[in-house]
Amino acid sequence: MRASVVRAELDKLITLPALRWVALLTWAATAVLALAAHRAAPADDPVLTALRWTQAGFLILGVLAATQEYEPGGQIRATLLASPRRYRLAAAKAGAVVAGAVALAFPIVLASPIASASTASTLVAASLSVVAYLAGLTLIGAAAGMLLRNAPAATTTVLTTYLIVCPLARAAVPGSASWLPDTALLEPSLGAAAATLWPAITAAAAAAIFRRRDA
Repeated sequence: MRASVVRAELDKLITLPALRWVALLTWAATAVLALAAHRAAPADDPVLTALRWTQAGFLILGVLAATQEYEPGGQIRATLLASPRRYRLAAAKAGAVVAGAVALAFPIVLASPIASASTASTLVAASLSVVAYLAGLTLIGAAAGMLLRNAPAATTTVLTTYLIVCPLARAAVPGSASWLPDTALLEPSLGAAAATLWPAITAAAAAAIFRRRDA
């Protein structure tokens, strides 16, 4: 994977107004909900409580990053002419999405009480686990966008999965929690495997489909 291809994909994301708005709204919504959560339950981590809902912003970020080239007037054909090796291009897109998610996630994590952890090792471990979860979340959104090539359809799919299906499945079948993609935010040790496998599987599936079908 060439660095120039990743930079080109990053440039596209940075210049896309919709992504900037999603980032700003995600930060703002997290701040507002975290304040409300702190007032309701001061002993809990208000930022992580807020992220149960505002993680939707990371999913939408991934979807928009993947689907913006498929919109009317999009430039997917020009991108493929410039980078015809599709697996390499898919990897570059994934790298750009993850980099953008990390940049969006770090300010949120630094505002969380985990940033005042008593030891450096605890701080690093806690911060990286949340950032990694949110980056994986964004990658899942991007994979859904690449598979469906339609922003409303992909957004509906991922939001329904994370905000409705996963909570209902966890309540109905508690033993399924360790395999649900959102468990890592609630219980990092229990959901670590799922938080790794779901982004990897969906990204691999999206890359394989992207490799085989027409632009």
